[in-house]
Amino acid sequence: MKKRTELVLSWALVLAVAAAIFFFSSQDGAASTRASDGIVYSILRLFHPDYDGLSSADKQALYDSFQLIVRKAAHFTEFAALGFSLRQLMRALERRFPLFWSWSIGTLYAVTDELHQRLISARTARWQDVCIDSAGVLFGALMMALILFLRKRRKEKKTPDPA
Repeated sequence: MKKRTELVLSWALVLAVAAAIFFFSSQDGAASTRASDGIVYSILRLFHPDYDGLSSADKQALYDSFQLIVRKAAHFTEFAALGFSLRQLMRALERRFPLFWSWSIGTLYAVTDELHQRLISARTARWQDVCIDSAGVLFGALMMALILFLRKRRKEKKTPDPA
């Protein structure tokens, strides 16, 4: 029963993360920009306290730079969550080469996500975003693999050697 619960929860996590990515990708360009604007302005004021005193051109240049960073970090982070959850699912499914499968499935989802964005008003599909997303998937899957490895090692240390 424990195995079945782990499998159901793993699938639920993967589907929840994939649905969140789909939701964010479904936002049109204006909604997507509004969603990241608050974060961008908070970061600007934190790291550039005199931001409000800058000229309009300087403000725009800083805003554009930070907007790009925030958007790409969001891509990386949401796909890292997907990679993390996919790696757990591969463990629950007892698949051989779980890191490969996690990365491959996550990267395929990144490709479909970019194709989906082509259908949304004022959104674009970029192969660079697929690369960022794929790197995020790999990072998340590696983090889960590291957690599983450390958990296994700790468990082995607790179990006395039957000698």
